[in-house]
Parts: sequence; C-alpha cells; structure tokens
Amino acid sequence: MLTFCPLCGKNKSEEALFCDDCTKKIRNEYEVEVPGHLKFENNASTKENFSEVGNNCLKEENASQPITGPDVVPADEETSFLNNNTDFVAHKRKHGKRRGIVFGCFLAIIGILGAFSFVYKQHVTRQTEEQIIWEAAMSANTVNAYLAYMNEYPNGKYFADAEAKMKVLKNREASAWENLKISENITEFRDFLQQYPDSPYRSLVRDRLDSLMWMAALAANTAESYSEYMVAADSGELPGNYYNEAQKRHEMLFQSYPVTAEELDKIKAIVADFYLALSDGNYKKVTEYLSPKVYRFFNKGTDSRDNILKGLQLSMSKNAHYSVKFIPCLDAVQYQKTVDERYRVNVPLVKEHHNDERVTRTISGYIGHIEMDSEMRILSIYETKPYGAEMQ
Repeated sequence: MLTFCPLCGKNKSEEALFCDDCTKKIRNEYEVEVPGHLKFENNASTKENFSEVGNNCLKEENASQPITGPDVVPADEETSFLNNNTDFVAHKRKHGKRRGIVFGCFLAIIGILGAFSFVYKQHVTRQTEEQIIWEAAMSANTVNAYLAYMNEYPNGKYFADAEAKMKVLKNREASAWENLKISENITEFRDFLQQYPDSPYRSLVRDRLDSLMWMAALAANTAESYSEYMVAADSGELPGNYYNEAQKRHEMLFQSYPVTAEELDKIKAIVADFYLALSDGNYKKVTEYLSPKVYRFFNKGTDSRDNILKGLQLSMSKNAHYSVKFIPCLDAVQYQKTVDERYRVNVPLVKEHHNDERVTRTISGYIGHIEMDSEMRILSIYETKPYGAEMQ
C-alpha cells in the first residue's frame, strides 16, 4: 500500500517515513540519519500515531534481542526524535525555498541584462551600418545612391539630407540635358554619360552622341574614321545606329590589296585631273579620261563618251548660275587590280555647291567609285552618297 511523502507529496511505501528522494536528500544535505522503515503489525491501523509505532518497534527489538542497561532508548524518546527530525527537515526545506527564490531572481536579472545588451548591440550595429551606407552615398554622389539610402532607412538620421542632395543633382542633370540639346561637342556628351550613368536621359544622349560621331566619321571619310566609329559601337559606348553603313564604307576605303607606288601615283593623278576638269566645266578635258564606251556615268547608263560630252554641255547651259566643285581626298585613295587587268578605285569626296560663284553648301561623306581598263581609261564612275543625304 502506498502513502504520500510529508515533504514532497510523492508516493512512498507505507513502512517508510519519507520517499526515497527526500530520504537521500536529508542524509546528503543535512547529515541526518533517517530510519529506513518502520515495521507495523499486520492488523495495525494506519491512523495510529508515531508513539505507538515506536513502542511496537521497541517491543519487537526487545523480543528478538534483549538489551539492558542505560543505552536503551524509551519509545517516547524515539517518537520525539522523529518529530524533531520532521521539524528540522521542514525548516531546511523553507530555507532551501528562500535560496531558490534568490537564485531565480539572480538568473532573471542576468537574463534582463543580457536582453538589454543584445538590443543595445543591435541598435549600435544598425546605427553603424546606416553611417556606412550614408558615407558611401555621399562618396558616390548620385541620385541612385541617395535613393538607395532613403529606401533602406526611411526614418534615417540623414533622410532629409539625402532628399535635398538628390533634388540638387536632379536639377543639375536636367539643366545639363537642356544644354546638350543645342550642343555638337562630343566631349560634352561623353562627360554627361560618365557623370550621370543612370540618367533617364541616357538613351537620348547616346543616340545624339551616335549621330555626332557618325557625322564626324563622314566628315573625315576615311577607313580610319569609320573604324573608330565601329570600335566605339562595339565597346558599347554608342548604340551603333550607322554601324552597317560604316562597315561598308570602311571596306570601300580600306587598302587590302598590295599596291605599287607607280600604279598608285598614276591613279591619283588621273583622279585629281578628272575631278578638276569636271569642277571647272572643262568637259572636253573630261572626255580625255573616258573610255570610248562608258558603262556607267554617274546616274546614266551605258553610253559613248561623245554623247556624254554633249549631255554635260547641255546641262551646263541650263544651270549657268549653278556649279559643283569636287574635292577628292587623294591620300585616302584605295584601289585593287583585278585578274583581267582592270583597276577598281575608291576615293573620298567633298562637294562644294556654288551659286553665282558663292559657296552655298559643303557636303562631305561622298565616295567616288571608278573602274579603269588596263590603259587606265575610265569605264565606269558613280558615287556613294552620305548616309541619308538627298543631294547627289
């Protein structure tokens, strides 16, 4: 049969004063020897008091082993001993509870301090991170850098400063764009793209820069200038809106065929004299450089040189106040010799349009295409106009 321990309330055997855990604790912590078991008679009531239990125990011990003398402990004293031990254990238990409460409070204080320390460190860390991001934004000094700070710290210490600096940059950027609208300075466009890499005007600026660099390439009208434009487009600096045209022109003017100085000098002389005679209206001189049969003369098809001469003279009489001067770039003459001993020549040209001997317009970017026979007489001549140009 089980009963409850008077100290902890756990189950214990009927013969034991306390449960096993409490008995061990009393022995270990308080160095008190607690009687292990009490032997009750089989018919004894559990409601009997501790004095009767003590008497029965004493009688059984006397019956099994008679003891005489002053060492024998009376039953009343045994019961008193048990009561005293019980009071002592209860007192120690209360004292232990007080110690537990104090220890618990100590742990609670440590926990609170630890939590406070953690929160404080988090706060300091966040402030440090904010300072670092703000300094990085000021170092970059771009709209996107300040926007990044404002998005990360909407209630940040420097939010107002970031907003103010961003507005200043926006206004400065808009003003710079307005100036570029009327500018033709390639350097200014490049500087804008470098200073405002994420500008909303970036695509417009790049398109405008592309046009300006293409116009510069046309003005130079050399294999090198077209190569520079293509390199800029390949690098991503330009969108390359005129890339295909630049590539075609580069192939026209790039000297890939091995030349001889003698042939090149003869070709340059013929080209120079032909265009000079054409500019001066000396059409009879022009026909001296033509083959008897010409397969193409500018926009006209196959015809004899005599008919070409008549056509030129007729055109001149109709436009007496208008003339065109052809200026070939002889240093950029490119040619190749075919297997049938013909010469294909490409030469950059500039045209000056005159009205009553006044220059009204100068257009660069033309490329003259001339084919000569083995005797270096012109079989064919026509032009590639500047990209997008309407005038021939």
